[in-house]
Amino acid sequence: MTPTEPSQAAIRAQVRKFIEDNFLYMRPDLHLGDDDDLLGLGIMDSLGFVELVEEVQSRHGIEVHDAEITEENFGSVSAVARFVATSRKS
Repeated sequence: MTPTEPSQAAIRAQVRKFIEDNFLYMRPDLHLGDDDDLLGLGIMDSLGFVELVEEVQSRHGIEVHDAEITEENFGSVSAVARFVATSRKS
């Protein structure tokens, strides 16, 4: 990580804010944990995944390939943070 790259904690905070602002505004009583299943909890659907992928690409300047759009990489706040940190190193 270079001084200008955000830490995984900062990435988690950015992802959480994006999800709260775009998907949880109608569910203010739901507390989103870092490892919560975004699809399983009904927080996001496939279109939400597309929005999240676009946000990650534009915010972090990385290209996400179709094969990388999986629950393993985008299924939780923590998964997205790990994916972004790993993608920036490659």
